Amino acid sequence: MNKETVFSICRDAGYEPCEASWREKGGLTYIMTRCQLLPVLLIFGGAPESFAGVPISLGGNAALLCRLSAQNAAALRDAFPYTAPAGLDGHAMTIGLGDRLGLVTGAHIKALEGSGVFPVLAQQSKRELSLTGRTYRSMLDDVTWQVFEAGYEGGYAADGDHLKTFEEVREAIEDGATMITLDCSEHIDNGAALLSPAEAAKQCGERLDEALVAQWNADYAGKTIPIGNGLDVRFDPETLPSLYLVYSGALAFVERIYHDLIRKSGRRITLEVSIDETETETTPAAHYFAARELQKRGVKIGSVAPRFCGEFQKGIDYIGDKKRFEEEFAVHAQIAKALGYRISVHSGSDKFSIFPYVGKLSGFCFHLKTSGTSWAEAVRVIAACNPELFRRMMKFSCEKFAEAKAYYHVSGQAEKVPPLDGIAGVDLPHLLDETDARQVAHITYGFLLQAAEEKPLFRDEIYDTLRRHKTALDAVITTHIRRHLECLGVFDA
Repeated sequence: MNKETVFSICRDAGYEPCEASWREKGGLTYIMTRCQLLPVLLIFGGAPESFAGVPISLGGNAALLCRLSAQNAAALRDAFPYTAPAGLDGHAMTIGLGDRLGLVTGAHIKALEGSGVFPVLAQQSKRELSLTGRTYRSMLDDVTWQVFEAGYEGGYAADGDHLKTFEEVREAIEDGATMITLDCSEHIDNGAALLSPAEAAKQCGERLDEALVAQWNADYAGKTIPIGNGLDVRFDPETLPSLYLVYSGALAFVERIYHDLIRKSGRRITLEVSIDETETETTPAAHYFAARELQKRGVKIGSVAPRFCGEFQKGIDYIGDKKRFEEEFAVHAQIAKALGYRISVHSGSDKFSIFPYVGKLSGFCFHLKTSGTSWAEAVRVIAACNPELFRRMMKFSCEKFAEAKAYYHVSGQAEKVPPLDGIAGVDLPHLLDETDARQVAHITYGFLLQAAEEKPLFRDEIYDTLRRHKTALDAVITTHIRRHLECLGVFDA
């Protein structure tokens, strides 16, 4: 059957075809459709053994109606490999696009058109998965279906985001991750950064292998290492003992994860080393030392996320001295270039004022991690399309904000969110432009999605509203993510 015939048959039977998804393979026709707002897969011409479904007749044509189950998602990845995650090798510009609701991957794909940026479409941290009641596999399945629905064959990666333990990494790899963001925060000794040089030297002698410290001193003490572009990294002998203490545990942790899990997996998995979730700003010396020592241990690094100066709070622009950030980022980006990996910026959502530095100074070789901003913009759509629901959501979110701050560092204040009853419906979406309301909405997603008495208090209404207004949702998300890319300068690179 040709496309138009299939589309007409679907519509006559009450299934709205997602036209971009139409594919033929092995004499069968596959197409995603929507029936009563919910997506389903239709297969015409037969019933492949790997797919589970209900045989139906549409316009006199035999078809298999397939729900979006885990089994069918796995079968789809086998049948159409472009719906399965790939690695990041060979891509200079990459971006993580978390989708907490599993609804906007298509909008993310649309935003990337013409950018040259490779997407990590499946990206959720363990914290986000727990708060949304999802699993890594269900998150990946959601992306699989939406990639097929969009007809997107450009490839994407799946990130096991901010993983902290051996078991978490193992599970993510088993579930299909092609990128691991290894959070080293629990192995970084922040207290050592506060020690006097004498005390740090003393503890170095007591806690670290003498031969290893001697080798490090020979490699770094008093050295000035050129990294290109007229920049260099200086190693002050007095501060080196503290540096060794701060990062030695993290080096051992990364080395073990890489060699015992990532390398042994036999798959192409990109490693991102995250040293940003700490109180200690990453100096150029610390960055170079950690990355170079990992490379000496045979660890292949795909990207490093340092702890930059300033604050990268959720959902709002950069807070801090932008000139200082520009100067220090230039050095960090050059270290990454010299050592052969991407520089990574975490909590990168909405940091519009510094994006031009990230793009240009990295030589357009970077990873930008975003997630919650797509949720916040989805809340904006709810504000526009279902004001009554939005008012109830924000009232509840203000009540839960203090609890939510246990998970996120934000400066917004719930008490500064104005009473919503006095705000006209047409003005409600603009609240999401204000720091306090945006951060309240941004970090309380888990409380909203899991709140229930005899039934969910918000979850079903949230999904129903966004599905009913999917066109508006996609347009808002596409525009918002596109703005990130425009500020990064990738369209002119």
